[in-house]
Amino acid sequence: MFLIRYSQGVTIIVLGVTGRVASGKSTVSSYIKKIRKGTLVIDVDKMAKSIYCRNPEVLERLGELFGKEIFDEKGNPVFKRLAEKVFSAKKELIKLNNIMFPLIKREVKEILNKNNRMRYIVIDAAVLFDCELDEFCNYIIVIKNSVKRRKLFLKNSGYSDEEIKLRMEGQHIKINENKTDFVIENNGTKKSLLQGVRERLRGI
Repeated sequence: MFLIRYSQGVTIIVLGVTGRVASGKSTVSSYIKKIRKGTLVIDVDKMAKSIYCRNPEVLERLGELFGKEIFDEKGNPVFKRLAEKVFSAKKELIKLNNIMFPLIKREVKEILNKNNRMRYIVIDAAVLFDCELDEFCNYIIVIKNSVKRRKLFLKNSGYSDEEIKLRMEGQHIKINENKTDFVIENNGTKKSLLQGVRERLRGI
């Protein structure tokens, strides 16, 4: 298990929060930060977009694999266009993952080591197991909800029916139940979801 310690020898607790698209990961991660003082949240989705934008080698490779049409007139990646490419076929998603997963894992490890005075660190990542970020976690929480509920959330977030279908059918993530410590169902109210979070974190 990956452990980071304060100079005084106190262990930082690393929590992995994962689940499928629109399961409620971000809501749970934000709530943990609210109720646990000294918490840092690593949003892996935002991190990946940051890597795209600031790494010229990654941008060049993306252009080679997926075509120049994934960029705008200034050469910046248009994530909607990239999503249409990689979620339309699993082999295309694998190409992207082969580029991004090692970079994401390296950056998460760097953030963990640089923030060794935090009390809790939450890794919010759908690709937690795929990226092998579970290696860094003391506890792993999986958020689950129904397909219907996830579709409704995406619809309310402004996605079209076609985009929703593309994201839900094109997302191929691994959930390793043998390495999961807690499963939280998110098919009720937000209040019941957050209550479930509090109960699972009791004593941690």
